[in-house]
Amino acid sequence: MSLRIAWVITGGGSHLRELTEEILRLKRMYGIKVTLFLTKWGYEVSRLFGVLPKLKVIAPGKYYEEFLVEDDGVYYIGRLNLGRYKVVIIAPATSNTIAKMVCGIADSIASTVFAQAQKSNVPVIVMPTDMPGEDGLMETEIPCSINRDVCMEYNCNVCIPMAKCPVKAIELVDGYPRINYKSCIGCEVCSRSCPYNAVTCWEKVKLYPRDLDVENINKLSKMKNVIVVSKPQEIISILKDLIMNNQGKSET
Repeated sequence: MSLRIAWVITGGGSHLRELTEEILRLKRMYGIKVTLFLTKWGYEVSRLFGVLPKLKVIAPGKYYEEFLVEDDGVYYIGRLNLGRYKVVIIAPATSNTIAKMVCGIADSIASTVFAQAQKSNVPVIVMPTDMPGEDGLMETEIPCSINRDVCMEYNCNVCIPMAKCPVKAIELVDGYPRINYKSCIGCEVCSRSCPYNAVTCWEKVKLYPRDLDVENINKLSKMKNVIVVSKPQEIISILKDLIMNNQGKSET
């Protein structure tokens, strides 16, 4: 039987694109079954970071491969209680979600899945968005954005990225282009088509995590059956071990 996992995505983009690629690769190699649970903002961030098409390949809607957004997911909580999933992954996990998990609040699809996994003795892997690195800083990515200073310098008569955007997400504001994040699908057409490199996507930035958020992460790491990780590769390493163990049991 294929390994079954539950993957919860909250409203943070940190490492989301990398993790999506890695889990898609595992699915293609080993046929794992992934049920996706997305918070409302997890869905919006997945769209903005351009991973929705790949997520729908990972979870195409079949049995144990459902694509569930917010309230839809509560109808599958019983699977956790019955131990049908080998592991739950909550990644990326925002500081808001982690605070709720630490305080025992279960009022969203993410915090509810976590609470039921705890009650059902199902291991949970959590990758916080605000996880500090060795330098004490957290790393995140910025969605596609337009540098207005470059636009003002060249003052193009025709904005090529605007003309080529497949969802018309680039608008003129005060005479210069700006990306409307309510429409953007993270396809990168804008960054590839601008002749002056005025558009950048996925720029990495370092931020200072709040002491409170770091404290909550530390509390979470001490909870039963919880594994806190900082990078997608740590998740993939754990999943590969579970896959090998699952295959071994199937053969015996």
